[in-house]
Amino acid sequence: MDCRRVVTLASFGVALVCFVLARAGRRAADVPLSPLIAGRYVGADWVERAGVGTDERPVGEMDDFTRLARPDFDPGRVDDEVRRFYERTSEYDLQYRVRWERGFRLGAALATRLTSRIEQLNLPAPGEHGETGLPESETGGRWRRLRSRFVGVDPAADPREEARVWTRTDPDTDEAVFVAVYGAHDRDGERFVNIAVPLPGTNLSTVLRVEHDDRPGGVRLTTSGNGRDDDPGLYLLTPAGAVSLPMEQRFRVWPTGKGVTESLRATHEMWLLGRRFLAVEYRIDRRAE
Repeated sequence: MDCRRVVTLASFGVALVCFVLARAGRRAADVPLSPLIAGRYVGADWVERAGVGTDERPVGEMDDFTRLARPDFDPGRVDDEVRRFYERTSEYDLQYRVRWERGFRLGAALATRLTSRIEQLNLPAPGEHGETGLPESETGGRWRRLRSRFVGVDPAADPREEARVWTRTDPDTDEAVFVAVYGAHDRDGERFVNIAVPLPGTNLSTVLRVEHDDRPGGVRLTTSGNGRDDDPGLYLLTPAGAVSLPMEQRFRVWPTGKGVTESLRATHEMWLLGRRFLAVEYRIDRRAE
């Protein structure tokens, strides 16, 4: 291969990368994302150290589930317990277990060393042994408990509607597992769930569209849907601006039909370039009053 051809191919590659990055930046430019980021460490007390909290103590992910209504989504079709969970999240006990898909487990093992150190997205690494004694990658792992805490966010620090920090910790170690800033925004008559995960010097933001799930009474919140190239998606907020990422995620919540005990189940799935790499399964139980 002669030098001119090498230079031509290299130039084409650089131009393609620039085009993709520019398109990703344009797509993210108009989406109202949280500006909140973290330092080198996140942890369970991030909201206090960041100085963005208020005295308000919300009880759920959102104040009013019915505000998500639109012509093709009727909150009245959603099970009462599912709606209550979104509005009164802190009154539920959560357990979770994780499955890393094949092909991503080495990368996940390396990534979890960092996430456990900064106490953010602090999921167990592949290969940990669960209650069955088999590798976690085969069983989905043992069930782990989560403790929830909500704190309101100062509108001067985050202008999104209903912004609040949901901190989930391991009650056995007090380490943070997830620290996320929940909010919402409206566009063309549709309300979107808008979540930011503070990371060192940046944040990972997700905009989700709510839909009816295949399971009766359930809901699905997804970054993709209806073939529309609009606000839903995953974004990385950088010092140079936000860019959309080639990733997707989906949350599903549905009633079990077992009453108050083990009242709900949920899944959280993530894809990279069309391949699923992570699935988190939840048991959600309403605590006795």
